[in-house]
Amino acid sequence: MSYFRPRNFLLVLALILAVILLAVIAMRYRPENNLRTIVKALPEGIDVSLQDIDYTHIEEGRARWRLVATQVERQAKSSILVVNSPQMTFYDEQGEVKGSLQAVTGEVSEDYRKVQLNDEVVLKNTSGYTLYTDRLTYDHDTQTATTDALVRLESKGLHLQGRGLVFHMQTKQLQLKEQVEGVFEP
Repeated sequence: MSYFRPRNFLLVLALILAVILLAVIAMRYRPENNLRTIVKALPEGIDVSLQDIDYTHIEEGRARWRLVATQVERQAKSSILVVNSPQMTFYDEQGEVKGSLQAVTGEVSEDYRKVQLNDEVVLKNTSGYTLYTDRLTYDHDTQTATTDALVRLESKGLHLQGRGLVFHMQTKQLQLKEQVEGVFEP
């Protein structure tokens, strides 16, 4: 009786092909290979990179602010967070929207106390005021927003523009520094 019948030969061939296929799959889809590929794709000097961010900060059961961004990266040496296409929504004590902010890019300091927004910065509040500028810096310690760039403030019947701005969050006082022009339409 011969073991090399065509039926046995096909069975042995099928087993060999199955083992080879399993070996190829195991070698190709090892988790460490995927991890190495992802790490190599990170830009140099970046230790964390997140895509499509949608984060809501909640205090005492109420939303305080929400950040939506296309990408956030933490720079390894400086610990600065770089944010692409940030869009923020701010909420009052009752959880109602009180304003929004957007920019092309932003940077957040290591201690999260200072925020620098750049390019096409738009700040809106529910009272109907909209602020446009190219740069805006927020300092949490002093509760101020400042810029040395051109600023445009618009509301129903009010159009102001100037260079340089200081806005005190606590007192809600806004100061335009120079080249101030305005139109008030009752």
